[in-house]
Amino acid sequence: MDKRLSDQDQKMLLSALKTLKDIELKRHVREEVKNWSNLELPLTLARGLAGLTKDDLSSIRMNLNIKGISALKKQELITELTQRIPAALPGLLHKFDETRYKIMKKIANGGGHGFLKLESRQLAYFKGRGLIFPGTYKGKRTLAMPGEVLECFKKIDSSSYYETIRRNTEWIKLTQGMLFYYGSLSFHEAVHLIENHTAKILNMADYLSVLDDSMSFYQEVRYDAKGLSNIRVWDTERVKKEHQLRPDLSFYPFSKRQLLLAGEPDFVDRNSAFQAFVDFITRNYTIAKDEADSLVEECVYAIRIGEPPNNLLKFLQSQLEINDLETMKAFMDYIVKLHNHTRQWFIKGYTPNELSAPKNRTTFSMPAAKAEVISFESKRKVGRNDPCPCGSGKKFKKCCGR
Repeated sequence: MDKRLSDQDQKMLLSALKTLKDIELKRHVREEVKNWSNLELPLTLARGLAGLTKDDLSSIRMNLNIKGISALKKQELITELTQRIPAALPGLLHKFDETRYKIMKKIANGGGHGFLKLESRQLAYFKGRGLIFPGTYKGKRTLAMPGEVLECFKKIDSSSYYETIRRNTEWIKLTQGMLFYYGSLSFHEAVHLIENHTAKILNMADYLSVLDDSMSFYQEVRYDAKGLSNIRVWDTERVKKEHQLRPDLSFYPFSKRQLLLAGEPDFVDRNSAFQAFVDFITRNYTIAKDEADSLVEECVYAIRIGEPPNNLLKFLQSQLEINDLETMKAFMDYIVKLHNHTRQWFIKGYTPNELSAPKNRTTFSMPAAKAEVISFESKRKVGRNDPCPCGSGKKFKKCCGR
């Protein structure tokens, strides 16, 4: 059965997507207006909470794990939260990493108000715990810490938290870095890898508590009952199944420094093939370098979720004019190079080139068919019985595919 969309279906789909984008844009505008409404300083918790909806207040209650007050009316809930939020702050500090702690510290050092350029999700994190409220004061955007929170923070802010905050920072960055390269991990795999990199026994309950509280702030990781995944992994089961098909292949041995770097927000692994592709696009098209960079980054993501090279070419054709055969061939060359140099989720953080390199044959045992090397000539995946792309004349399974 032909499952291709008809022209009418495509138009309906595009119309629906445009409607969704319009709705999202309007929602964002409403949120911006709400976030930056007029603010009175100094701010009290009661006044900050009064500007929130009942649903907002319920979110604060759930984020702080405050029980027994869900049935209260709005004003009763506000009264209760003005007492409970400062009391919850010591527990929150035990989950903070350096980034969130420094934000709190800077606002506190400014007398409880100031301005830092935070992303909407970061603002939502602090607002969703009743710690910092955005608003406009004397015509300027301001972040305000309620007086009760400020007083409590100053009392408890001491060196006793610093070691825990450093530990949490390391946990979060290592986890985000591992999932950037591996895609998905079971809890056991994640804990084992973190313990190897920190040389310390990890307390699972503390680790999950810290990680869970960081997720809404960074939006880099999600987890379910089976384990952890990078936020962009849309088929966790497939990634895990691909890992299980390679029992003799250990996860790529990244250094601690590599994982910490990859754990930074918005990290992109711009290897030589990535940079060469960006340079090729900017040389041949009137396009800003950051736009070309974004296109190549999307290609890397497509590779990691298992898209074949032809689909990457179709994506680029939808963004750039690729009409003649010579230009198309040049793009395919760069796509294939990018594929073979990209660290992929399915093969545990290795690049296909690393798995096919003869010098690596003795380091692990791996079914060759699973390492999908692509021939630069044919732009196809190399089968076990195909001629080896190295030019030896042997079959792939008898040469680089052993």
